[in-house]
Amino acid sequence: MLNVHRLILLRELDSRGSLSAVARDHDVSPAAVSQHLSGLEKDVGIALTERVGRRILLTPSGKKLARRADQIVEILEAAEAELDDGRTRIHGTVRLSSFGSFAVSYFADILHRMKSSHPDVTVEFNLLEPEAAVSSLLGRRTDVAITDEFSGRPQPVDTEMNSVHLFRDRIVAYSPWPVASLEDLRELPWVFETSGTTASDWAKGMCRRAGFEPKVSYESSDLRFHHDLVQAGMAAAFLPDMVFDNGVNPLDRPPHPITWPEAMATELYRDLYALTRRGARLRPATAALLNHTVEATRAAIT
Repeated sequence: MLNVHRLILLRELDSRGSLSAVARDHDVSPAAVSQHLSGLEKDVGIALTERVGRRILLTPSGKKLARRADQIVEILEAAEAELDDGRTRIHGTVRLSSFGSFAVSYFADILHRMKSSHPDVTVEFNLLEPEAAVSSLLGRRTDVAITDEFSGRPQPVDTEMNSVHLFRDRIVAYSPWPVASLEDLRELPWVFETSGTTASDWAKGMCRRAGFEPKVSYESSDLRFHHDLVQAGMAAAFLPDMVFDNGVNPLDRPPHPITWPEAMATELYRDLYALTRRGARLRPATAALLNHTVEATRAAIT
């Protein structure tokens, strides 16, 4: 009988691309992941991975088995859902992962709604950036993952996931002091999210399309930090409207919004989504968490 945990690790290696990334997500060593995959290869009697340069990649047989792993997990989760449907009261544990600004804005309301409607369900939370949240979802460590998609940068669609659009978050660029033209922006210090993230790449791309290379002086995933630097006259920043739901007075917007080129002004936004695995969404507790997430975000908008 094939080990389900090992199958999940194989699927994640295919998705994440490296042993170190899989190990980091599971809080184990790369050697431990490698040992599990070696055990899976021994179980099936065929090579599932191969070394290409410094990387460990899946063989064609490994890729076929990884696709089967998705189907196996979906069947198991559907079976769990059927058992839950037979209970008079929904209970168990359900897990939500999201990035910080979403959590500050909505998690307390989501938790309150869950406690009111399903008092026997334990809700767990992990603070994860979108890419890590998706990986956690595929690895069955998360049941609902919150992610974002910036204009012009569509995220790959995984056929094993369901996606629910939550809302569109407008983004405004602010300067620490008045600027006369876009030419002045090249001299400003900027604060961006961590280098290599989708948010950082999107912001850099917007600046370059406007005709200048941004001078990135500060990096942080905390958007409240970005806001405070702009207000202190220390840096320019792209601030989503959600920042002003995070304990920042809506009237406390920085005084110097930047007028972006007209052709690009309509592209200053990101879309937020709630993702679930197809099988996991069948569980009553997961469905309830997803529904309350949608309700909480839409209640805040209206």
